[in-house]
Parts: sequence; C-alpha cells; structure tokens
Amino acid sequence: MKKSWIIRVFWGILMLGMAMGAKAQVADMRVGELLNSSDWFTLEKEYPLLKDSVQTPLLGLMSEALLGYYFNRPDETLACVDSLLRYHQEELGLDNITSMLMVRSATEAKRGNYAVAADVLKDFASQLRAQGVEMDYTPIDKAVQHYNYSRNYLPMSVERPEGDVVIAMANDNIVLKIENDTVPRGTTLQVPVVVGGKEYQAIFDTGSGSTFMSAAFAEKVGVNVVADSFLIQGGRQVYGYWGFMDSMRLGGITVRNIPVAINPDTTLNKVADIDFLIGADVMALLGEVQIFPHDGKIVVPAQPTAKPADGSNMYMDGSSLIIKGESGGKAYGFLFDTGNGMAALSYSFYERNKVEIDMKAKRVRRLTGGVGAVEERDVLVLPVWALSFGGRSLEFRDMVVTIEGDKLVPYAGNIGMALVNQFEKVAINFDDCFVVFE
Repeated sequence: MKKSWIIRVFWGILMLGMAMGAKAQVADMRVGELLNSSDWFTLEKEYPLLKDSVQTPLLGLMSEALLGYYFNRPDETLACVDSLLRYHQEELGLDNITSMLMVRSATEAKRGNYAVAADVLKDFASQLRAQGVEMDYTPIDKAVQHYNYSRNYLPMSVERPEGDVVIAMANDNIVLKIENDTVPRGTTLQVPVVVGGKEYQAIFDTGSGSTFMSAAFAEKVGVNVVADSFLIQGGRQVYGYWGFMDSMRLGGITVRNIPVAINPDTTLNKVADIDFLIGADVMALLGEVQIFPHDGKIVVPAQPTAKPADGSNMYMDGSSLIIKGESGGKAYGFLFDTGNGMAALSYSFYERNKVEIDMKAKRVRRLTGGVGAVEERDVLVLPVWALSFGGRSLEFRDMVVTIEGDKLVPYAGNIGMALVNQFEKVAINFDDCFVVFE
C-alpha cells in the first residue's frame, strides 16, 4: 500500500550566496550543496565531520534542524528552528521561514501536540495576511486544517509489558479477486489486532503513514470521525475521512488514541480486501520492530538493536520510511513498504538508468495502483536487477519499472516484501533510523 497520508514540507531553494562566493570555505560549500540537493543520507554522514569547519551559522542551524527532522531527533529540530527564526530571519527570507515553520509544526504534530502545530502556522499566516503579503497560502492553510482536526485529542500512547513482545504474523501470498490472474503478487504481512474485544486481521504496512481503514470497517469498530474531507495520498489523491480510534491491542501491547485515515472509495476492495492497515506511526511509537518473515512472528524487543557502525540507512519523510540502497555504485532512496508484495522502480530511476533497463526489460501490461487508482498500465519488467541494501548485494526478479512520469511509485522505487523475504530477520529501528538485514 502507498502511504495513507503524509504532510509534505514544501522547500524553497536555499539562497546561500554568502556561502558560495569565491572565498567561501570548503565546508560551507559542501554543506550548502547537500542541503540544496536534499541529500539527507550524505549530509547525515558528512555533517559531523564538517560541523566545526562551517563558517556560516545559518548553514549549521539549517543542517541540524533538517537532520533532526528526517532522522527523528525532534528536540534538536525544535531548538534549531527556534534559533533560525530568532536570529536569522533576514538571511532566511520568506520562503525558508515558511518551510522552517512547516517543519516545526510537523514535528509538534508527530508528538501529538496538534493544537500547537495548528496555532504556529495559523498565527504566522494571520500576521502575513494582516501585512498584505501576497503568497500562496494553500500549503499553510491545508496543514492548519489538518492539525485542527486533531487538536482536541490526546497524543497516541502505548502500554507494553516488560520483556520482548512476540506478535503472531502470517506472511501469505497475495491473491487478487481476478479470474485467471497468474501474475506473481508476492506476499503481505497479516497480524491479529483486537479492537473492542473482537479480533481482526490487519496488514502490517510500513508504507502507510497512519492506521488505515475502509469506511465500512471504521464504522464497524467505532472510529470517531472528526473530518469528512481529508486528502489521502494513494495510487491517486482521493478524499476520505479522518478519525480517532480509542484503543487497539497488538500482541501484549495496547495502543491508545490512534489517528485513522478512512477510505470511502471501494475501488481497491474490488480487487483485494484492504480493510485494516497498521501504519508506520504506530510502529514508530514502539521504537523498534523485528520482522521474521519465515518464522511467523514480529518481535517488539525490550532491548533495541545496537546502531550499526556505519550509521543510519533510513530516514523518515513524515511517517514514510526511506531506506538507502545502491544500484551500479550509485546511492538512492527507496520507499520501504511492507504493504507492497513485490518491488518496483520509479520513473525517475528509469530515466537515470534508461539505456541499461531498455536493453534488459520487456514491456507488458499489468494491473497496478493503490487507493483511488486500480488500473492496467504499460510497465517494463526486468527479469533480474541487482540492488544493495544494508551492505548486502541482492537480486530482484521480475522487477516492475514505471515508465509514466507520475507519483505512483515515489522516490527511486517502492521496495517491499521482495526485499524482506530475502532475509531471516529484518530489524527496523525508528528511534535511531536504521534497518538491519540478517
């Protein structure tokens, strides 16, 4: 599944002329280059080595604010954004002030401080409008509206027993409701979840930003709907509902005050029963989850995995997990989506590797899509394609390549169970932003 929702941060181009002159320091130039290219993996690796040499305070604060945002260090993000806005407003300019306030609000919202998230942006927009500033207020207004939906709700919370928690899991083949469908669809992870004293099966989906339900299922389990015109990002943008569920039990863990994206569109359920997904925001609250794809279990460990010596190979864009992979010696960011039974490469990846892909792939027509868009499309299929993750070189068979320039497959690709199923254990650590494949 695609992520159910995500608050996008709209970046202005950083105008770093003061760091780009002929006499600029090498550290400033490098940091400015990585910020402008949004190369978060490289910036996370190089910034600690460059930090003491950076001559421009704005660059240092901007780097630390954004690294904190993407690599789950919210205290760092809030402190740096506040310093930027207090001491560097003139250097930032309006576009980047807006972006930093969007970051601040998104960080507060991830902590469940919904009213603070809404009011920060609302007050900012009110001041600009009062001064007659002409700009596109749409992203700000949409974010304020979204946070306002949730302002009267407590943050999501978790209660768990001491020791490791083991959750039963089924890793079953995906079977669509299509006659004579012989195309391999891979597998999906299903876990038992108790809501209101009754047990249901839910997809354990790292590609969904929040818990996701069909409208019929949300009504059955008593989700409290707080908004009836909520934009859901899926195969296409569709409008659904936004609500809160009082609690659910996952293994021995109880999660409370769960935000839920609700899809009234029945398109997806015509080909597959997608009524209940557990999203990455719930998983992040657990700190770490360990998937054992061939042993029928997911473990939430009492003692988290030690961070690898080579650092973070995952960052969080909102609640979407972006993992670092390599192809042909080049690094890319891939959406890590266990709701996807297979794996797919994006149009942007295709453009960068077009000659080699065209030599090896064959063009076919396939059923593709997600929320709001299930349709046949022309795609390329690679018999074999090599990618590296976590220092492991892997072969992916029957890899689909998108050849249309849309957002159906974001980033460099959507890597799902075709990756997970090649290992005995996959540990996803949200606190320190890394994935270990064993």
